[in-house]
Amino acid sequence: MKKNIHIHMDPIGGISGDMFIASMISANPKLKIIAKEVSKKIINGINISIKKASSGHISGMQVIVKNKNNENNHHRSYNDIVNIIENSYLSNNIKSSSIQLFNILGKAESKAHGIKISDVKFHEIGAWDSIIDNIISASFIEYYKTNYNVSWSCGPLPIGKGKLLSAHGSLTVPAPATALLLKGFPVIEDGINGERTTPTGAAIINLISPFPDIASASNEILNIKSQGIGIGKKEFSNIPNILRTLIFTKDVSQIKNTKKEIINKINFEIDDQTPEDLALSLNILKKEKGLIDINQKAIVGKKGRLAISITILCRVENAQNIIKRIFEETSTIGLKTSIIERYTLNRNVKKISNFNIKEVKRPSGKNSKKVESEDLKNYSFDNRKKIRKKIENK
Repeated sequence: MKKNIHIHMDPIGGISGDMFIASMISANPKLKIIAKEVSKKIINGINISIKKASSGHISGMQVIVKNKNNENNHHRSYNDIVNIIENSYLSNNIKSSSIQLFNILGKAESKAHGIKISDVKFHEIGAWDSIIDNIISASFIEYYKTNYNVSWSCGPLPIGKGKLLSAHGSLTVPAPATALLLKGFPVIEDGINGERTTPTGAAIINLISPFPDIASASNEILNIKSQGIGIGKKEFSNIPNILRTLIFTKDVSQIKNTKKEIINKINFEIDDQTPEDLALSLNILKKEKGLIDINQKAIVGKKGRLAISITILCRVENAQNIIKRIFEETSTIGLKTSIIERYTLNRNVKKISNFNIKEVKRPSGKNSKKVESEDLKNYSFDNRKKIRKKIENK
């Protein structure tokens, strides 16, 4: 069975192909072998330098790819690069991921220039060092996809500012194709000049399709397995030019047959909305994505008025949307939230006749069964008892 891992990236300085490779190798040194092997299967004469470096007093790894052949290696078409990959000695899975990465780039370039993807000419990306960067990046992504149940997340991408010199002349950062690739992903403009997210970096983000934060990707308790720091080639005066990678493993509950996870608890009180209308509001909230449970109880408020205390449990990543809906659907003008741990017994749901049966194993090893109450709503009280006794006591 594949292990579950989560990989989070913090693009503090930005993200490029070489920074992604360096950061991943720094987090998992075994990937260094894959990088060397992959480059040999594409072209002879490629030298990959993987060395320790630092930026802004932060130590990490830096990757530099050089072609010893010194041939004219720019201005390749999309079809040229696909042919290079297909005719290489790479595995079929790595070929597929590499072509997918270049296809992402090719589509963005074709849209930016208003041409067919078959007519796209890669300039800087068409150089051998960039081709190798892209293929090694794809091979690392394929490695984790093949060997683990992996999820990804990435912090906001620095969009950069200023101008860059390209084969098409001076362009505003981000370049048109990069801007298209960044569409739909959280970005920031931190006032620091330069190209912070390269086309390859943006294409990698598209290929892994990361969650915007760790909580959105996993509500389980996580352990940091390793940290990787990839050092970029540029130097910035205000920040280290690094891409940080954190690799997490799932924290296994110490209580047998249980699952431990992080959830959000929201609490608020209502004293000026009728119970009838509040019930309608809560029924609307129950339909919200990520909502786990709603409880309500009668209380006496600080002014001696009867009120209803509402407690909502929800997924951390959905909390903001649910809070927004609470303010829209109820009369409350304030609420409290907290992050809590929740333990649940591992469960299995199976069907017997017309009934869904929830089965759990308790820490002692004893099995328990329970008929879903929703499946019993059309039966009388006596029949509900008979059905439960027949199924749950087996």
